[in-house]
Amino acid sequence: MSNQSLGNRVQAELKLAVESGLLPDDVHGKAETLLARLQKPVRLAIMGMPKSGKSAVLNLLVGSDVLLEGLSLPTMQLSHGETPSATCTLPDGSKQVVAGADPHAIAALTPVFVDMQLPLPALAKITVLEVVAPDDPTAVHKASQWAAKRSDVALWCTQGFGDVERGIWAAMPDTLKDHAFLMITKADELQDEGVLDATVASVQSMAKDEFNQILPIATLSAIASRQADGSVNKDKMRGSGGLALISAVLKQVEMGRQSVVDMADVLLHQHADDLAALKTAEKTPEPIPEPASAPEEETLAPPEPEAAAPAPEPAAEPKPEPAPTPESVAPPQDRATPGESPAMTRLRAIAEKKTAAKQAATDPEPEPAPAAPAAAPAPVQVILSDATRDAYEHVVAYLEEQGDVLAQTIETSGKNAPSAIMALTVEQIQWLTDYLNENGDDSDPSLLRARDTAFDAADMVQLMQMEKRDSAALEAVSLMLQIKKELQADLAA
Repeated sequence: MSNQSLGNRVQAELKLAVESGLLPDDVHGKAETLLARLQKPVRLAIMGMPKSGKSAVLNLLVGSDVLLEGLSLPTMQLSHGETPSATCTLPDGSKQVVAGADPHAIAALTPVFVDMQLPLPALAKITVLEVVAPDDPTAVHKASQWAAKRSDVALWCTQGFGDVERGIWAAMPDTLKDHAFLMITKADELQDEGVLDATVASVQSMAKDEFNQILPIATLSAIASRQADGSVNKDKMRGSGGLALISAVLKQVEMGRQSVVDMADVLLHQHADDLAALKTAEKTPEPIPEPASAPEEETLAPPEPEAAAPAPEPAAEPKPEPAPTPESVAPPQDRATPGESPAMTRLRAIAEKKTAAKQAATDPEPEPAPAAPAAAPAPVQVILSDATRDAYEHVVAYLEEQGDVLAQTIETSGKNAPSAIMALTVEQIQWLTDYLNENGDDSDPSLLRARDTAFDAADMVQLMQMEKRDSAALEAVSLMLQIKKELQADLAA
């Protein structure tokens, strides 16, 4: 049986096992995670300092000129969609959908993050995240750390991999380094200057242990090897280094999927007795269509002929987006903040929807209730498990201690207080997120809601930090206090 057929069989069986509810509770969550990883494309991040050739590499990988030269756009994520569309996160946290995903229309909105869906074949295999940050080592470091948590494979673009870049990359997770490539971009320009060989040798000596491979590439030449009729000039693609890059990415995609298939196959064998009822009932796994055969090695996805974009369907409500590091941020817009902060209102809605979706998937069908006179609904009683209660109490105690630290920071930081407070708040919310993810009762709905809220809050405060507005520090502190109040309310219920 081919690896592809095995993967499809394992995915179908795992999907049926998850839906059956026959797996033990402590295994069901792991099975869901493995299934989600099998169903989603590999996440690839393109990183590097500004003007390092990231956009050209993105265009090469997806087989289309998505990012136009000279157009300033922020951090952008590309994924597959039937019709072109872009969801733009604006500086005030609101979102606006651009039908057709026109780059000029997107740039005119001055967004801080863009989630673009395009009907490109390559995006059925990978999602691509281009990380954009100001020309500042601290900003690039923060943006790269943010992206590392959302990536399976990384490409770092450079022309020399100097001291600043080495310092930023050294802090990246080792698990990502094992699946990372150092791209020496603009190799044709370096060749014309007579320094390509020396540059490659120097970079090899400095970084050979930090990356899976080091690959020089003349990206524009690789893109130019695509012909108007959709064919590829193989010699030109090979000579540019484009073939080596695409082959390396395809190999990582296959290796990543095969690793998950192996883990899922082991899980199914370990719990074959629990799943025996499925075979007894003679339930047939839902067939999964064979994916399209791999494209020729010269391109990850053949370019599609240009055509007018079809009118998009009404945009579905966009899913919560991670807070990126923008290259530039428009002046903030005035916005009212009655009651609670807009960020908390958004996060609360996100968390409630996620919790409702999870409960709808797991709660048993309610029995019909006898007719009764209409009455006011009883308030929902929050019952925390002992493990969740202990986790909440620890978090609340921590946040109360950090309140004193914030107060001291305000007194001692002078005019730098806003940035110092923001940095401290980002650190505190990240701690809160990590702690809740590692502690408490995983089956507790209240904890699941709190984890979702904390994760989205961590992304939101990073976006606030990039806005560099003094008022953003106050909003971030307010957001953290709102989370604390929610935990206290659950404890008091």
